[in-house]
Amino acid sequence: MIKYLKMAKWSPYLVGFLIGVLLIFLFIGRYQIGVSSGVARAALLVEESVLPAHSMNTPYLQKLLSDHIIFDWKILFIVGLFFGSMISSKISGSKSSNNSTVWENKFGKAKVKRYFVALIGGVFLLFGARLADGCTSGHAISGGAQMSVASWVFMMAVFATAIPVSLLLYRKK
Repeated sequence: MIKYLKMAKWSPYLVGFLIGVLLIFLFIGRYQIGVSSGVARAALLVEESVLPAHSMNTPYLQKLLSDHIIFDWKILFIVGLFFGSMISSKISGSKSSNNSTVWENKFGKAKVKRYFVALIGGVFLLFGARLADGCTSGHAISGGAQMSVASWVFMMAVFATAIPVSLLLYRKK
């Protein structure tokens, strides 16, 4: 078992099976996998401490607070994703993705530029995820498992957009 944990890449079939088992337990508890609403709740925690009146007068944030719980399991899920990936990287001995040769060949070695582009991309991704009422993990994994039409349309749009953009950014000379 320890040998398998030290592997840099796992079998996608095993990981898919394990995610399916996780979904069964989550669905029994009436939960779903999803990250974007947890990020929105974390942002709401910060906003509540800085501008409490604004959050109570914003319809979107009122909807987010409809269950009257700000700090919930989704925030812990995000924290677990962060620390779990860090621990996994340490156990497997995987190097950081900061040394991507594809990125360096196309855009140079400046880490500040790469972090800035990643931040801007993350902001756009999160904005789009909240606009779509869910992120890739929420739609593709939880919604797809429930055969949600909106989730399947979302994922088709993701692939229809991501493939041409990646070909445009990383095309060979």
